[in-house]
Amino acid sequence: MTLKFTDFLRQSLRIVGLTVSLGLAGLAASRAEGSKNLTPGTGTRGTATGVNNYIGYLQHNDRGSQDNSAQFLKKGSPATERMYVRMKPGETLYFGVRRIRSNDVDNGRLRLEVKYLDNNNVIQTGGTYFLNAQGASSQGGINLAPNQAGLINTPEEAAAGPRYEAGASGPTAGYNPLVYTPAATAPERDYWVEFMEVDANGSDAGIAQRKSWYDIWDFTVRDAAGEKPGRLYSQHWSFTAAGGNNSLSSSFALYPLIPNPNFGNNSFFVKRVSYAGIQPFGVILVANSAGTTAAGNFKAKRKSQTTNLGYAEYKLFVNNPDPAIYPTSPRPTNPTVTTSCANGITTFTLKVDQAGFGVVFIDGDQNGQYDRTKDRVLENNTAIGDNAFVWDGKTDSGAAMSQTNLSVTFSSGVGPVNFPIWDCEQAPTTGISVQDVRPGNQGAQDYIFWNDSLLAPNFTAPLINPIGTNTVATSHKWTANQGDGRLVNSYAVGLLARGNAIQITYDPTTACATTPPVVLQPLPVELVRFGAALRGQAVAVSWETALERNSAYFTVERSLNARSFEPIGRVAAAGNSTATRRYSFTDDEPAAGTAYYRLHQVDINGESAYSPVVPVLNTAPLSGVVYPNPVTSELNIRLRTPLSGPVSLRILDATGRVVWQQQRQLDTPTTLLQVAAAQLPAARWYVLQVQSTTDLLVQRFQK
Repeated sequence: MTLKFTDFLRQSLRIVGLTVSLGLAGLAASRAEGSKNLTPGTGTRGTATGVNNYIGYLQHNDRGSQDNSAQFLKKGSPATERMYVRMKPGETLYFGVRRIRSNDVDNGRLRLEVKYLDNNNVIQTGGTYFLNAQGASSQGGINLAPNQAGLINTPEEAAAGPRYEAGASGPTAGYNPLVYTPAATAPERDYWVEFMEVDANGSDAGIAQRKSWYDIWDFTVRDAAGEKPGRLYSQHWSFTAAGGNNSLSSSFALYPLIPNPNFGNNSFFVKRVSYAGIQPFGVILVANSAGTTAAGNFKAKRKSQTTNLGYAEYKLFVNNPDPAIYPTSPRPTNPTVTTSCANGITTFTLKVDQAGFGVVFIDGDQNGQYDRTKDRVLENNTAIGDNAFVWDGKTDSGAAMSQTNLSVTFSSGVGPVNFPIWDCEQAPTTGISVQDVRPGNQGAQDYIFWNDSLLAPNFTAPLINPIGTNTVATSHKWTANQGDGRLVNSYAVGLLARGNAIQITYDPTTACATTPPVVLQPLPVELVRFGAALRGQAVAVSWETALERNSAYFTVERSLNARSFEPIGRVAAAGNSTATRRYSFTDDEPAAGTAYYRLHQVDINGESAYSPVVPVLNTAPLSGVVYPNPVTSELNIRLRTPLSGPVSLRILDATGRVVWQQQRQLDTPTTLLQVAAAQLPAARWYVLQVQSTTDLLVQRFQK
């Protein structure tokens, strides 16, 4: 869904016979790409320890040898260590940063260069930009000089995005950006940005390249129709938590683009990998198909390592990659499993129509957890057609399985993806977890696996997880500096089909298992469309399903910040259906400005999944009254519709001079605002302005 952007607003006031022309710009709803997505905290940021929403700074030149960031962002960096933006003809890049002092070192003048490969694969410089430095008294202090294009002064400016209107005039709450527009004849291509410290003449020759931290950064692509999210990526990110015990932001996540080899790697699976809560001082984040460059088969390559054997391969986006450029892969049909037994050997035959990966988990003690002395895991790559998984009746430790009742779970995946993490000291509370984005069970928590056996004896619990986990509570995590100087790998697949555990009968004397035919189902509900749109004074939410199995109900959820959602309504589901089903719900009291909607589907067994998130811009005019009038100590603003999100409050005197102003973040919709007025001189007229991201309310009052 493409958001509409509010045009430049102007309003004139007549106050006691004096005409005051305000000429104020309305704030456009923005989807700026960068720190706003990973570390969206605004206002007074407070302590960095524990749960937070702002830690996870972009960095380069970590340590003198750069081993913790390699050549990321630097001049002459390998192609896999650049930060890219994808741009089409007619699009423009707006960008800016805020650099802060790290480790008691002041950095010098900053040069940003936009580069690209021409049609002959020769590197060209599209634009060169400079930001002047200033000294900072302590770690975390801003060390870029004020009042220059390309400096993002505050998190609020990053949240509002770049001032892209003529002369960087609006949105007024945004930052004054650097601007790069490719030549009109330029084709669609990737551009990258290089960061270098330079001298007064703009040269990097002989200039020490020191560690640099950027707590705020933004790289937004726009055309005449609006912003283009899903364009900013790197294959090799380097971030810092700015302290040994600081946790990455509670919203810190990236989106790996996983090519499907069944279709020439030209269509993709997309997941959301969450790093929220991990505690690295400096860390490298990559995604790839094998995990590491270690010798051996796929099982050996995906093990965590004591040295940095990870490598950059897949693109890791800040947002869901733009599907107009990176199309969604066709879904595989539901795999099937049949069982046969002969001569003391049980064969499970997995039939698939897309090549990928298969797992058979034989749970000897039926406790749903892996124990190599009691259970058996059969896994292998799969080809299109029938794939045999052969079991000799033994556990993974080689002992004969003696139980007569077993539990078996079958899984089939397409598109392998690994998430090696280099030098993350600890992840004690929440570790690495993943969600589906597209296709499939969009937004659902997905399974993640790991093998930390080379980091034994007590690195994680369990040390090996070949059956996977799909809850944040059981995510891949570790403690007490155990990840320092180590490569911790987690792995998953682009789209996983997994059956429920089935109970089978097993005869130890013949080593034969008997199971009925099984159909693996990736989704309890196959959601083919979800949308939300403003209709008059309400928001119409609608969706369609192509297939439902044991579906119980849908809950429509709404958020003001795209992170914290609350239910606003429930709709009964069909239960079981193979026909297209259409559903709808109306939000009769939408929040002003931009709200975010998603669907929570719950099946009869209690399993659930989420839809994609859809933003809706409510452009209903902001209106209300102020009281008491005249005011003595506190002014109340009663709004006719709930307001949420960032709000600017200003009081002007009769000459149009701002005598008081304040920025607020309304995390929940409210119809009542209160402003202290005791400090205002009495016996005068004033004007109150309430400015949201979409509109402006102006009320006259007296004291």
